[in-house]
Amino acid sequence: MENQTEWITSCKLNDSGWLINGNRTIPNDPANRDCAAVLAWIAEGNTPAPEFTDAEIAANSQSELNATSQAYLNSTDWYITRHAETAEAVPEAITLARATARSAII
Repeated sequence: MENQTEWITSCKLNDSGWLINGNRTIPNDPANRDCAAVLAWIAEGNTPAPEFTDAEIAANSQSELNATSQAYLNSTDWYITRHAETAEAVPEAITLARATARSAII
């Protein structure tokens, strides 16, 4: 029986195989008939898209930076509260690091 590949309209690499047509994950397992179809599709000269586009990589990086920066701000908020309640100065290193964290968040 010949592999049918007409149903494959898009193919994107993922960590365990391919994402087909934007919603179907096919494992990289040659015993799987859908995997055999994907391999036939590739053999026909088609090329799977990369797992992530450059824009997705940039967005993921920014998202991670935002989360890290926000977590740092959350962990040092007590300095600000202490200063507001007791007028005890916030250490300069903390003030500078908080400013850096705030400026990194988009």
